[in-house]
Amino acid sequence: MEYTESGNTDERIPNSTSSHTKTQKRSSTARRQGRGRRSLRADSGRFMIARLLVLVFLVLVVFEGNVVYRLFSHQVGTSVEIMHTGNSAQTEGLLQSSADSGIAVTTQEPAAQEPSSSGTASVVALAGGPGESAAVSSPASSSPEPSAASSEQSSYQSSESLTSSKVVPYREPPVDDSYFHNAVFIGDSRMEGFRNSSGITQGSFLTAIGLSVNDMSRQIISTAEGNISVYQGLSGHQYDRIYLMLGANDLGYYPWEDFLPQFLSVLEQFHELQPKAIVYVCSVIYVDESKIAAGYEYDNNDNVRTINGYLLDACEKLWYSYYLNLNEIFSDGYGSLISGASSDGIHLYPDYLEMMHEYLKTHYIADEEFAAEMAKHPDDIANTASGEKELDASDASTGDESHEDGLIEDVSAS
Repeated sequence: MEYTESGNTDERIPNSTSSHTKTQKRSSTARRQGRGRRSLRADSGRFMIARLLVLVFLVLVVFEGNVVYRLFSHQVGTSVEIMHTGNSAQTEGLLQSSADSGIAVTTQEPAAQEPSSSGTASVVALAGGPGESAAVSSPASSSPEPSAASSEQSSYQSSESLTSSKVVPYREPPVDDSYFHNAVFIGDSRMEGFRNSSGITQGSFLTAIGLSVNDMSRQIISTAEGNISVYQGLSGHQYDRIYLMLGANDLGYYPWEDFLPQFLSVLEQFHELQPKAIVYVCSVIYVDESKIAAGYEYDNNDNVRTINGYLLDACEKLWYSYYLNLNEIFSDGYGSLISGASSDGIHLYPDYLEMMHEYLKTHYIADEEFAAEMAKHPDDIANTASGEKELDASDASTGDESHEDGLIEDVSAS
């Protein structure tokens, strides 16, 4: 053993061993640290790749999902469009069928998609009585561009065309007011409005507020010569044409089955007094139900359709009477009065009364046609003419006085 100068054993070898051991430990630690750093770098790389893969996956999902959605929605939209086209064709065919058969067809679908109990269009006849004039219970139809008022309620599309031979047809050329020179207009407040605001310049008027079929014989018209009944006003002067607008004040009259006999009786009495006059029966014009005052709910369009059925039925029973279908121009297309045509839902503004005036000028029976019809009923004409001679002289004087110039007779309402 070597000793150092200090007398100690030489410790260089142990010191050398210790230094070598420390070096090994540091090298081992460095290797572990290096492996750790490489492991962290590897983990970081793998995590980055995973994140990129997830991002790519999300992009693909979003993109592909959008494509699938658009493809699906396009297919669904196409199916709905095809179904709608099919329904439109079916509706068009149904309306055409109604025009051929002379009845009005109403088709209805809900504004919001609701199932229909019947799945078919409802048919409403305008002629033939209450059994054929029924309220429609199926949902309302979606028709092109409904009015603002109808967008908040069930749409109601109807055809107003009628093919009865007693419906007055459209004619060209239109007549002028001289056609009404020897005509008398009988009716309620709606006919008064026509007299005052339509622009008509000739004809006589026997009108009264509230005039109705139900109480015709007892209702009074106030004139400059005194109070008279309609029957008295028709006495003593032979008219060529009678325009009759009644029924609006009979909408609350029940039972319905009593209306037709009474209306026929009125027409027959008119014919007895005016055997050579053609009788034009005006349809009851639709109402705007949204404006009808409380307590007058019977003024509704279901009742209007019912009573118009009776009016047409009466015309078909009597050879001298014809039906003027005014709702051809006053219907909004959904079985109601044109929106904005009336302030109270019943009485028309002047612009619409002017439309009625123009309608009468283009809807008439030619004189030669009616003369030919009269020739088929000589006995009827002879009998009524002989009965007319027995009229009271006072009635005759009342009827004669205001027709010399053919201008509108100033008859105020009672």
